[in-house]
Amino acid sequence: MGGWGSGRSGYRAHSTDNATSIDIRYLNKQRCLVPGYSGSLSWSVRGKPCGSVGYRVTEDALVLSYKEKRGDDWRPIEQRVSLDRTPCRYGGERLWFSCPQCSRRVVSLYGVGTYFLCRHCYRLPYASQGEDRADRLRRKARAVRAKLGASNNLTIPVPYRKPKHMRWETFWRLREAEMTANMGSLLSIPESLKRQLSLGKTS
Repeated sequence: MGGWGSGRSGYRAHSTDNATSIDIRYLNKQRCLVPGYSGSLSWSVRGKPCGSVGYRVTEDALVLSYKEKRGDDWRPIEQRVSLDRTPCRYGGERLWFSCPQCSRRVVSLYGVGTYFLCRHCYRLPYASQGEDRADRLRRKARAVRAKLGASNNLTIPVPYRKPKHMRWETFWRLREAEMTANMGSLLSIPESLKRQLSLGKTS
């Protein structure tokens, strides 16, 4: 049984990116959603464990087992999350979580409060919803850098070393895309600062 909620007093995730989540696509890819299967999931922040849950799979549900810390006491919690299935266009089926609170079909549940619920119930926006132009361009540049095997630090030049099995045409196209996004993010900084100052005055 995992220890969930330790040290989380007053914690509030600002978006889906910084909220602890359980993704059904990951579990399915790891072949964990077979009835009778059991295991555990754990999370860490900067290499330090920050929570874990145990789980077991039934014919139609994922059953989570964990403890929530309230003051000096730990309260055991067992949460049943129904599994939903929809047929795929070319055969097979797709698995979904049915949110325990609103019954929406979702691929991710978030551990923001006592229970794992969908982002709608916790009113969690996607991180991209709060981004300005500079943020979006930085995110795009980093995504391209990941494909090129380059540093996540935008100030470090992308090396002229093509990743194995990548075509040279693709390599040069991605380098140009990274350069365009990176330069665009720098040019958008004044606009970003102006927006932040404007939000500060109205808050």
